[in-house]
Amino acid sequence: MSAGWNGQLDVVAGIVRQFELTSLNPAVQACEALSREDAPLDVAVLGQFKSGKSSLLNAVLGETVFPVGVVPVTAVITRAAAGTEYVLRVTYQNGSVEEANPARIAEFVTEAGNPGNRRRVAVVDVFTPALADWPGLRLVDTPGLGSVFLHNTEATHAWIPNAAVALVTVSAERPLSDEDRRLLAEARETAPRVVVLLTKVDLLTDSELAEVEAFLDKSLEKSFGVRLPVLPFSSRVEPERYVRRLREAVFLPVIQNAAKERLAARDMKLAALVRACRSYLAVGCQAAERVDADRQRLRAAVRDESVSAAVIRDELRLAGQRVCEEARPKFEKLLLDRQAAVAQRVTAALADVLLTWHGNLAKQAQRYETWMAERLTAELTPLSREAAPLAAELLGQAEKRLRRIIEAFRDRLGRNIREATGITLSPASWEVKRPQVTVVPVSISRAFMTDWSLLWWLLPLWLVGGLFRRHALGRVPWEVEKNLRRLAGDWTEAVEQAVDDLWCQAAAWVDAELVTLDRMLKQQPTEATAFREALKRLEEASAGAMP
Repeated sequence: MSAGWNGQLDVVAGIVRQFELTSLNPAVQACEALSREDAPLDVAVLGQFKSGKSSLLNAVLGETVFPVGVVPVTAVITRAAAGTEYVLRVTYQNGSVEEANPARIAEFVTEAGNPGNRRRVAVVDVFTPALADWPGLRLVDTPGLGSVFLHNTEATHAWIPNAAVALVTVSAERPLSDEDRRLLAEARETAPRVVVLLTKVDLLTDSELAEVEAFLDKSLEKSFGVRLPVLPFSSRVEPERYVRRLREAVFLPVIQNAAKERLAARDMKLAALVRACRSYLAVGCQAAERVDADRQRLRAAVRDESVSAAVIRDELRLAGQRVCEEARPKFEKLLLDRQAAVAQRVTAALADVLLTWHGNLAKQAQRYETWMAERLTAELTPLSREAAPLAAELLGQAEKRLRRIIEAFRDRLGRNIREATGITLSPASWEVKRPQVTVVPVSISRAFMTDWSLLWWLLPLWLVGGLFRRHALGRVPWEVEKNLRRLAGDWTEAVEQAVDDLWCQAAAWVDAELVTLDRMLKQQPTEATAFREALKRLEEASAGAMP
């Protein structure tokens, strides 16, 4: 058996395959990705959207490498490393690689240039002489969390386990939200060095900054039981001073101890995997050593009603439904609050254009329908984009409620196992993949259900022209309200589908956890030897990996 870290990982991966511990497969894959000794040391900048991540990295580099903008920009993981020349390398999800002109970076990494990542870009690497003094270090810009572009959130969560150093940006505009706390907790599970960067401090006075820093220190210690370093930062006012402090406090210690930092990141991830694997084996071994009747009592004690898959699924479904019930009223309020202004603009524009139309009644009606559809599409499209943040907020609420249920399930399951066996189980966390909710396109309903072409010859234009114009203008408020409600319904449906996706993910995680546990609890006496041998291999591998 090979010794060292890689040998320990090989043993753990083999045990996971042997006993089909499927819930541990993601952790194994993350460790395998970190096993290359020549792998760059990734310093990832994480945070909510518009918290200043890209601007911070540009200030550190002293040049504009990462695109920035007034709306959420970064859509793809973007990495900067040392290079003799400024080079852009694009790696696609199918494994192909393309070198491109660095000036084209926005085409690959921004939401505007690559909406929804339609180019299927896996990662973009920038090689720049600006990092020539930092070989082996790679700065990683991640898409912001919590924006309307939820596929970006998924990309960031998937990347977090790769970070050796996590710089978590917290905006001075909204310091330490619940989302910030969750992100810090997630980063601390895999990154041995986590630093909080308080960005946009130029918006605060000196006294306000001191107050916010004191609040962060107290809140972080209360949340995590330790004091996390907090560094203020501004990319607008005296950026050189803040960059110098960041280099001295974070980057230089990492560079000077690169090998140690890399080992710490690897060991931290593997240690969590080993703990989970060991606890599963211990449960399976204890179940296998018991006689049939005792084994059934053990399973009944662990799998009581409090961790019933059906009960948890109902709780998850109810939590999702509550969010969905709030969706339509909120979308209608958001959109219908604009009804009067939209109707006023449409009425004024229609009054002007009606006077220029000529022809029989059938042509007038056809022009009205065409004009109204085009005008309402133009009016409602920006409103649909404005509804996107509400969709993101609702989906965030759904995730938060589902996560509470998952965490409570984990706690109850762990308590049952501990009380029945004396073993502390460390299940893997639920890794959420936020479903994508794109901006809902505007779909305008027909203005008239009557076929006016059948009636125009009965109604001379000179007789009904004025009446038709008054009728058309009078219909505008109703047309606006009808289509705003339709748009609200379309947004509601999109959110409901995304919440259902989250429910399916959460239910699948519960099922996988219970299937893995059931497999351990149903072991027969003949399997006890295999479990003991696996535990022995795990202990020997852990001992062999120790320095």
